[in-house]
Amino acid sequence: MDMARYESCYRHWIAGQEAGLAELEAASANAAAGRATDAELRAVVERCMLGYQDYATRRRALSREDGAAFFAPPWCTAFENSVLWLGGCRPSLIVRLLYNLSGEGLEAQVEELLGGLRHGIIPTGALGITSAQLLLINDLHSRTVHQENALSDRLATLQEDVADRPLLPIVRQRGELAAAAARQGARAARGTCDGAVRRLGAPGPGGGADAEAVDAALDSYEAALSRLLVEADELRMATARALATEILTPRQAVEMLAAGKHLHLSVRDWTRRREGAAGAQQQLNGPSAGTADSTSAAVRRNP
Repeated sequence: MDMARYESCYRHWIAGQEAGLAELEAASANAAAGRATDAELRAVVERCMLGYQDYATRRRALSREDGAAFFAPPWCTAFENSVLWLGGCRPSLIVRLLYNLSGEGLEAQVEELLGGLRHGIIPTGALGITSAQLLLINDLHSRTVHQENALSDRLATLQEDVADRPLLPIVRQRGELAAAAARQGARAARGTCDGAVRRLGAPGPGGGADAEAVDAALDSYEAALSRLLVEADELRMATARALATEILTPRQAVEMLAAGKHLHLSVRDWTRRREGAAGAQQQLNGPSAGTADSTSAAVRRNP
């Protein structure tokens, strides 16, 4: 696998996020000053959605080669990987972000609204979300969470199945061969272990049959991961598009999309600074002066 292509795809995505955020912020400022029409704002929103779709299309193509690469990508920080859901953010996260943007306590008002406990004027929050919009947002949120859970269940089943045939029988076979070798003595052990290695895929006469079965199982696993990634990206896209183009006004959509990009880029920048600082501190507190000296020499050679 050419990891450089995967990293290039991600760098292209980050550059698009930064450029898109600048465009969304400019559109928001123009809207606040009355210098932007709804048509102009809708065009900005659509360009943002096309950027998401382009990234999803690129990931789909790369995932056919190695679907597992996007589930714990080395180009992300450890913290970023810890919050990934099927290679990206949870689609429901954008709904919760919208609730927070709309004003503190607005999420709790949804239950009151649906239960008919509140009458009269509903506070609309900073974004001016109306009661009709709240109903649509809540319905979308519920459907999205249901679909997230279904995909999470499929991933859990897939991870459990990886221990089934042919992997588990091969593990047992290896243990049985090792035990037999120990009983037969050093010379017999050498020959038996050589046979075991050949059966596990090392070069040798008649070897590789089990290795082919293992490779087939892992290929099937990675293909299933690729399908899950594609479906998760489709859910992310569908949720964002429903909010941005069907439920929210153009100005509300601009504010929501800008907040989403701010969150992503801020977490990325913050965790990189944090891990960089931790790495620098670890170098200062190295196990020995010799290690510190070698590190300093390496820094001098590679400024």
